[in-house]
Amino acid sequence: MRKLLWMGTVLVGALAPAQAAEPPSAPPAGADRAAVGAGAATAAGAPDGGEGAAAPGGEGAAAPRTRVLEEAPPAPERTPRPAAAEWDGAEPVELARDRSGAACKARMRREWLRIDCKGPPLAVVRTLGASAGEEWFRLDQQLNDELASGVSVVFPVRLGDRRVIEILSASFGYRGVTGMTTSFVISEQWLDGDVGPLVSVL
Repeated sequence: MRKLLWMGTVLVGALAPAQAAEPPSAPPAGADRAAVGAGAATAAGAPDGGEGAAAPGGEGAAAPRTRVLEEAPPAPERTPRPAAAEWDGAEPVELARDRSGAACKARMRREWLRIDCKGPPLAVVRTLGASAGEEWFRLDQQLNDELASGVSVVFPVRLGDRRVIEILSASFGYRGVTGMTTSFVISEQWLDGDVGPLVSVL
């Protein structure tokens, strides 16, 4: 019996080095190709949700560029002021300077520019100077009979223009309105020789 046990131990010891030397079993056919394909998809930003994967029209789609008037001025035609409904879907415009802190937005229909501003109680809109008229103002969202929280300013943008428009807000004291302060100044000029107009809100 002891002799049999000893022979079994010898056989096990002899087989162990042979098993250790055997190479690991090969992966199933095509597994390495699948792994390479997955890595390439990730690097390319394919449908695995990588950074570069953006569906057309989705969140990753580039937003349309806002029109810059100095580079793309309006046509020289002279048209009537747009009706209220015509401003729906009007083209957004980037101002040359805007110090309103995003309180004012500009959009254009043909050669007509509309600037809408929101702010403290607005009371007065006035033209300080203009080479040609046709400015149109509207105080909206009435807070009471005299004050509003928004204003719309509309004017044509044509070669040779120069105009300055001031928007005033009411100052209050314990007895009510005590005076007026300037909230926004709209400046527009398109001089001969300029590629396009310069419109600013200061």
